[in-house]
Amino acid sequence: MSYKTDRVAGEIVKTISVILRDKVHNPNIPLMTTVTSAEVSKDLKYARVYVSVIGDAETAVAALNASAGYIRHELAAAMRGMRTVPALEFKIDSSVEYGRKIDSILKEISENESHT
Repeated sequence: MSYKTDRVAGEIVKTISVILRDKVHNPNIPLMTTVTSAEVSKDLKYARVYVSVIGDAETAVAALNASAGYIRHELAAAMRGMRTVPALEFKIDSSVEYGRKIDSILKEISENESHT
């Protein structure tokens, strides 16, 4: 990614985090939903937003994608300097879960080595 798309992705992460906390009141989106990262296309027309959810992640992502139009509207209001605001697609960030799995495996290996 270029510097511009990285900068826009960072702003999208921060702004959507605030929008989810303050403006989206959907019971299918848990309070413990965290925006972890975003990928923006080179033409800035599309953004894939990754979220980490404590709870039912599939339902939360479906609700986020259903609310994508509203979130995009709020994003446009918050980021007035952008000519076009990207269309949003929400995805589950599995890196947190993957990290936990690796951590538990390493802990198990460490415990086995200390017992021998």
